[in-house]
Amino acid sequence: MKSKHLIILACVVIILGIIYAVQRKGSGNAASSGPRELVPASFSSDGLADIKFKGKDGAVTLKQTPSGWVVAERHDYPADTAKLREFFIKLCDARIAQELPLTAQQAEELSLTPEKAVTVTMSARDAKNAHTFLFGSEHTRGGDAAMNNPYGGMSGSGRYIRLSDGRNALVQETFPEVGTVAADWLNKEFFQISDLRHAALKRGGKVEWELEKKDGSLALKGAIPANREADDAKISSLKNAYSWIRFTDVADPKAAPAKTGMDKAPELTLTDSDDLVYTIRPGAGADGKYFLRVSVAWKGAEKRTPPAGEKAEDKAKLDAEFAKTVKERQEKAARLEKMLAPWTFEVGKDVYESSTPSRDAFLKDKPKKAEESAAPAASGK
Repeated sequence: MKSKHLIILACVVIILGIIYAVQRKGSGNAASSGPRELVPASFSSDGLADIKFKGKDGAVTLKQTPSGWVVAERHDYPADTAKLREFFIKLCDARIAQELPLTAQQAEELSLTPEKAVTVTMSARDAKNAHTFLFGSEHTRGGDAAMNNPYGGMSGSGRYIRLSDGRNALVQETFPEVGTVAADWLNKEFFQISDLRHAALKRGGKVEWELEKKDGSLALKGAIPANREADDAKISSLKNAYSWIRFTDVADPKAAPAKTGMDKAPELTLTDSDDLVYTIRPGAGADGKYFLRVSVAWKGAEKRTPPAGEKAEDKAKLDAEFAKTVKERQEKAARLEKMLAPWTFEVGKDVYESSTPSRDAFLKDKPKKAEESAAPAASGK
């Protein structure tokens, strides 16, 4: 009987083993039937003509031009190449953790259908070797929960992807760069004025107010009524607005001035300690958005004035250093002018309001003296 029992037990073990292997295969834990790479080793972004991200919320096309990558939906504004480079690196480095033989229903649940996925199509210049991927849901399970997941037992974060060859895979990389919002793909390099020494606002060609650096701080120029004083917090708001300024989007270069507010925009000039002059036109758009245009020029002294009695050898050295500084500042101004002048940038309401205050907004009432505040109380007794 014991021998018979052992034979029965061995058969049960074999049957259970077969069932387990079938279940493992059905849940996508079988060995990979293709290469583990997402793209072939020969892949290079240099050969691409464009890359398109398409999802239910929209589409973004990044084109590779002789001057670099641009965003087609934003009038060929320069793209965020650092973000795009990060995507390409991850695409080349990522490996398939599991292949998943999914049913149509399972693919839909994982957003691996054209209607739910973000479809990424990379087209080559020679019309060959195009790659299309469907980026589905993120995989966020871990530990025991991952082992019980019918779509794959990988622990840690990852993403479900349908590859160009049709295979469904789980990859241990989330690809946060994948997105279909055009503004998110813009190169957000902008300008900052870290040491503002002069500011002036003109409306209708007339100077409304001026600020000038005095004793290390910006001060309001002109007469101030006896019962009022400069509001340092308001003055600082202008300085702070441009010390770390950002833009959110760009307008159509062909947009009518009335649409971006440029038809009624005042002129704000900001000069920094390096003699770079930023001429800014802040506008309130017709659609409730806020915009500005920027032009940059360097307006400093091109020649150094040596002090009396300066030695000849010192003069030659200091003149050379001065000329080098002038050249660097001129080149910076030219680079910024080329980058900024052609465009109208969308900015936050706070930037617009900080850029367009009236002169009176820089003033506040002086605090009353103790005897003046006590007088009304005493008279009421």
